[in-house]
Amino acid sequence: MSLLPSLPRRTSTWSISSTSQPPTPLTGPRSPKAVPETPFDHQQLFRHTEKVLLTQGCRVRRGYTPFIKADALLVISKKETGDEAAIFMVTPPTSESPATILYMMPIVPGFKHRLEQTPPSPSNSFFQQSAKPHITLYLSCEDVKLELRISASQSAKVQKLVAELRRQSDSAAQAPCPRSISHSWLGLYPVFPPKEKDDVDVLTSPPVDTPSNLTPSTSTSLAVDTPLLSSTSKDQLDTDTPVHQEEEHYPDPYLPTFSRTNFLRKRLFARQDKWSRREEIKIRIATYNVNDKIPPEGTTELAPLVGKGEEDILVFGFQEADLRKQSLLISQGNSRADGWEAALSAGLGTKAGEYEKLVFNQYVGVMMIILVRKSLGEHVARVETSERGIGLLGFGGNKAGVAVRLKIHDTTLCFVNAHMAAFATALDRRRSDYQVLKAGLTFHRPNETDLTAAFEEFLPEAKDKFLNQEDSHILFWLGDLNYRIDLPDDEVKKLVEEKQWEKMLAKDQLRSDISSEQSFAGFTEADITFPPTFKFVHGSTTHDLKRAPAYTDRIVYNMPKNEYTPSNYFDLACEEYTSHDILWSDHRPVTATYKAQVRVVDESSRGVELAAVMKELDMLEEVYRPSLEIEGTNLEFGGIRYKQSVERQIKLRNTGRVPATYSFKPPSSDKPICKSFMWLYPATAVVAPKQEMTLKVVIDVDEYWSSKLSSGSEDINDVLVLQIAGGKDTFITVQANYLPSIVSLPLHVLSALPSPIRQIPLSERKILARPLAPSATNGEAPSKPVRDFWRLLEYLMAKGKGIEGLWAGDADFRDVIESLDTGDELPEDQPRIVSLALLHLLTALPTPLLPVTHHTSCLTAEDRDAAFAVLEGVPQVNTNVLIGLMSVIRLCSSPEETPDVSELKIHNTSAVQVKDESQDSTDTTQVEQQEVVQEEKKEDESTVDPAVSDGNFKISEDDDDEDEDEEATLDLISLTHSQDKPLPEVNQEGYAKLTEDSEEPKPLKLASPPKKGLSEAERPKTPPSQSTVHLERAIATVGPNEELIDALIPAVFGLTAAVAAVKNKRRRFIKLLLEG
Repeated sequence: MSLLPSLPRRTSTWSISSTSQPPTPLTGPRSPKAVPETPFDHQQLFRHTEKVLLTQGCRVRRGYTPFIKADALLVISKKETGDEAAIFMVTPPTSESPATILYMMPIVPGFKHRLEQTPPSPSNSFFQQSAKPHITLYLSCEDVKLELRISASQSAKVQKLVAELRRQSDSAAQAPCPRSISHSWLGLYPVFPPKEKDDVDVLTSPPVDTPSNLTPSTSTSLAVDTPLLSSTSKDQLDTDTPVHQEEEHYPDPYLPTFSRTNFLRKRLFARQDKWSRREEIKIRIATYNVNDKIPPEGTTELAPLVGKGEEDILVFGFQEADLRKQSLLISQGNSRADGWEAALSAGLGTKAGEYEKLVFNQYVGVMMIILVRKSLGEHVARVETSERGIGLLGFGGNKAGVAVRLKIHDTTLCFVNAHMAAFATALDRRRSDYQVLKAGLTFHRPNETDLTAAFEEFLPEAKDKFLNQEDSHILFWLGDLNYRIDLPDDEVKKLVEEKQWEKMLAKDQLRSDISSEQSFAGFTEADITFPPTFKFVHGSTTHDLKRAPAYTDRIVYNMPKNEYTPSNYFDLACEEYTSHDILWSDHRPVTATYKAQVRVVDESSRGVELAAVMKELDMLEEVYRPSLEIEGTNLEFGGIRYKQSVERQIKLRNTGRVPATYSFKPPSSDKPICKSFMWLYPATAVVAPKQEMTLKVVIDVDEYWSSKLSSGSEDINDVLVLQIAGGKDTFITVQANYLPSIVSLPLHVLSALPSPIRQIPLSERKILARPLAPSATNGEAPSKPVRDFWRLLEYLMAKGKGIEGLWAGDADFRDVIESLDTGDELPEDQPRIVSLALLHLLTALPTPLLPVTHHTSCLTAEDRDAAFAVLEGVPQVNTNVLIGLMSVIRLCSSPEETPDVSELKIHNTSAVQVKDESQDSTDTTQVEQQEVVQEEKKEDESTVDPAVSDGNFKISEDDDDEDEDEEATLDLISLTHSQDKPLPEVNQEGYAKLTEDSEEPKPLKLASPPKKGLSEAERPKTPPSQSTVHLERAIATVGPNEELIDALIPAVFGLTAAVAAVKNKRRRFIKLLLEG
């Protein structure tokens, strides 16, 4: 096999490592803002009772529509009856729209999923890109079918998702909740199916992640920018320029980098002309390397050095003032400094009385004395000193620096006197000395108790940061800096002899360093017109040419950059820069005279301006404070019905300059943000500047909350607190009126309703909802038949016979429940929907129709008598409903014609009575045989309509009157009433019609249960009626429908979970009840 070279694939307009589809000519490149910087937390979309269990990125479509990028979420809802799961397809949020729910799919019985893996398809050409491998997950439930395409690199996550789907599907198959009750929480989440204009996928398969073994050449060839993308980036840079300028002038005060103090300073000092004026001062600076000399007592030779007393501030820097060996490491006191101070004062002559010593600072041989005019002294403040040795061992005093920082009026000056490393070859050492002194000569922070931070230009906001030399308006360096001439000694000596000072200065190391910024960057020196100051013969004006002369003694100045005050504000100028022939040392002293403008503050005016600036900051904070214009703070929902989802909208508009993130605040730490029958979508989101979005508030009342709201134990109204991060809270009132419903109300409450529940005031409903008081006679409070249930049973007896699919399936039965709540007529010709509504009402009861205390005993029932014996001790109202339900199911399931109502009349057996033992048992047997013969005769007379092809028997028109009698008869069915208990007052007209021909009315019963405690021989023999025989034969022939039995289990046993074995025994128990 030949080895082909590793060639790159053809160039593409998008990178293989990108997770988004490539830009197309129609849509252009994706905006970087479309993808959030941080992963989106999908849990924010759901209530606290719902948890996002798994998340899987994919592309999804329904049917043959284009694929859309979305996240598949497996969400679990915690409920008392067990967890319920659902699949949500959610598009991630962008800068222009919040997260959107595309599809929802509940995991219920009938949910299916299938997994397929597509390998890479072969390419027709080596240079053609082949189709990428991917995984396809098919999901289907009810009428929704989805196709999910996932990158093949996500196979591990997909397997985990599929395993969890299988587990949830198995759990749903065993769940006790029918579909009419389960997953009611899905109604709280609005769904926005994709539209044609949505951003859909143009690829036939999703992109995959970059393989770890991708060669550099391949990845480079794939990451190619298109001209469209490049031009877009360029345009974006151009448009960003004015935006940045505007942000600089109006910064966002809520950014972490924003400084309130800095903002106030900038604004305040920009107006300094309104609160300050300038005043001129003169400064005289002198530096002198005295070569360990002491001035003679009473000498006036320093008069040229100190000047004529015309300056306001006199600064004197001395080097080598003390070269004694014992002074190199340990200071020997200020005795020599006192001598120099006296000499300076003597040099001033008669002007000496106009000055006072401001500060003295010394480090071994380096010392500085500052005198200030007395009239200016009261305006000098915050005098700080600093010292640092740079000589032997890095701190020896033979080479050192001292610094003084002070404030004149509102202008800060700093003076540094330094003696640095000698010799022409020690240039690098001098540069190092400069950096050490620059960093090491720092000053303590002033006492900030009485300071206003906005007034202080140089006060660092960091509390642990010291002030340095550059924290000043004007900075002077003076001393024996020891910079030499960068020429051979012979050439230097020759230039000295020729007095070619300019040629020497052209090779001056200090000037060169200032120019190249290797040291003293930013400093300035006045023009030098005097000879080199080193080295001279002691006591003469002649240079000592044994060593190359140089300009070692210098005075330079700098105006450190200040973002608050421009450097030209102070108008610093050097009036004189010269040396003097004082012959005490091998150095000549150098002096410089400067004039400058200092800032003088009007405190009153500055306070006014500061107040104005602070107001400006407050306005800026208001502008940049995230804020939303909220339209719809009073939500009126009107009348809310059971299981009727009602939606209201809140318009959110961001008129500010920054994105506004909103969420909802719970009233307390242990409560949700809203009541459980309500939800806000999205509950949290980010609204971009100049954008608006719609927040939806949905109310959907389920079974649990219906009973609470109908009985008045809970209020449907609520107050929501919408909070904006960094902004204000807004209260949103939710007002609604729940239309009471009978759903989920206890049977004893339903039986006590005197009229349809909508006609009963709230005060009466609260009284009816109180706990049932036990009866003084038999421990059970008397109750009436449940009016609404019997209405449904009557309807089914009249219209439910022979209807296929009765009691099973799914349908919208809310109109039926609405008719019961209002007392209106039930829908015409809708027996199937009515039957489902009846089962739903029974399933939604707060306690099972068959109490939990009887669930165990029903499991052991093996025959019909044992099944009915379980009903002993069941509350009367429960038994009435249960037996009435079973009787109607039997009638509706019978394929034969409707029996004559008169033949359904059975002698009073509502209470089991033990007959006299002397009674002839033969008479009883004969009566039973006669009734059987009559029944068989009736059967022979029945005819089948040949026109009916579906196998259902058709009742002749002559039996119409008998149907009406049958309705009235079955209304009176009550298997638990004894003779001493009153019969339910139901359908008295039908009952009167039934008994108008008889001498005395007698209650009618079907299949009376045996009395508990009697033996088989003692149990009375109830002669079977004609309908009973028909039903028993029908059930024996066809058998109860398994789907019907499963539908009856939650209606009889409630929402109690059971294992398979227990569920089978429950099925058997219901079958026995249906046998009657």
